Amino acid sequence: MEYTTLEQVKIRLKQFHIETVANDDETTSDVVVFDSKEDNPIIEQLIKQATEDVKAKRNYPDSYTDEMITEDLKKFESVIVNLTVYDHSQAGENFMSALSEGGVNILVLSDRGVDENLEK
Repeated sequence: MEYTTLEQVKIRLKQFHIETVANDDETTSDVVVFDSKEDNPIIEQLIKQATEDVKAKRNYPDSYTDEMITEDLKKFESVIVNLTVYDHSQAGENFMSALSEGGVNILVLSDRGVDENLEK
């Protein structure tokens, strides 16, 4: 089964559960039901930002059409999912480089590994 980028992120964030449903032929099937719908707008925004980051790092020439860019971005869907999950899960606020609280120090990676994941 293929999942949308949003669904892939929600799976990685464990925002889903499995329900068993009855089929017309009296058998049952398990279906994935996505939870935390109120989180969708932020996840969709993070997906958009991650996609724009990948586009910027790919540095497409002017001769590339929107269709060519869309096709190329399909190869980097896992990178976009990973960046989105990272951004959603990061400790602290956006653009913070470090957080110290209760004796625990956290260093936030500034480039989120974009360069390493876009090697040709």
